[in-house]
Amino acid sequence: MSTPKSLHEFKLSAKEQEVYNNFQKDLKKHHLSGLEPISIAKLYVQASLDSKNDVVYALFTDKKGHVQWTKEEDEKVPNSDRGTSEQILKTFNNIEKGKFIQTSDFEGYIEYQTSEDEKHKSGFKMIRDDDGIWKVSFLPIQ
Repeated sequence: MSTPKSLHEFKLSAKEQEVYNNFQKDLKKHHLSGLEPISIAKLYVQASLDSKNDVVYALFTDKKGHVQWTKEEDEKVPNSDRGTSEQILKTFNNIEKGKFIQTSDFEGYIEYQTSEDEKHKSGFKMIRDDDGIWKVSFLPIQ
């Protein structure tokens, strides 16, 4: 009997893992320079899975007019409200196979299918900061 593909097969590439390790040490966004939006999204998923809330927040855009809550407000959100590993993996299942669609100079989203059903497409919104680095939009799931 074959088992269905596990949701737990989420994995960063070697390059993404290196950037993730360096970024979480000091949260300096120069580490993210040159990464594609899908790679940034994968770092966000990994940080969410690792419950590294400071890394998750640092991956959000800091573009003026797009910040929806402060780091201090974010620190008050209990981990119980951030989702279990299973919920995170289900929500972002197949994001690494998604397609980035740029909608303006500084906006875009990753379109991906969380399940085999083609009707179940999700969108993960990204914002390009003023320094040219793509970051995660606040409330990214569309």
